[in-house]
Amino acid sequence: MSIMEASPTKEFDLFKGVSQRVIAEIGKMGEEVSFERDDVVFRADEPGSYFYELVEGEVDIVVLEKENMHFIVKRPGEIFGWSALVEPYVYSATARCLAPTKVIRIGRDVIENEVRRHPEEGLIIYKHLIGIVAQRLRSAYQYIYRQQ
Repeated sequence: MSIMEASPTKEFDLFKGVSQRVIAEIGKMGEEVSFERDDVVFRADEPGSYFYELVEGEVDIVVLEKENMHFIVKRPGEIFGWSALVEPYVYSATARCLAPTKVIRIGRDVIENEVRRHPEEGLIIYKHLIGIVAQRLRSAYQYIYRQQ
């Protein structure tokens, strides 16, 4: 089984450079949710309305089950479920807890409202989101290359 760990460099920088005021507004709308080991947070191909920030625990992001392509989210502050923030708003992987886990669940509508109200800071958030997606894509390319 091949497991890739999420990049330690940019995974939790979604809100880096965003004002504390906007972060506080987003945080007020977030909800802390707890999961037990083996609980599924979301499944691939389900409609995505929320993204998640890890508080504690460990989550296996299963991208390709048959090919054993996984990302492990285990650093507090890492985000996952970012497919909820980009069209077509459908999760591209399944997230299963490997241990008791706490997350902050934030609705797509919260981010969209903040982006409308604070477009400059919304641009920062989406630039960081693109960086997170690009890092995951690079990791996937490396995994595929190693399998050849």
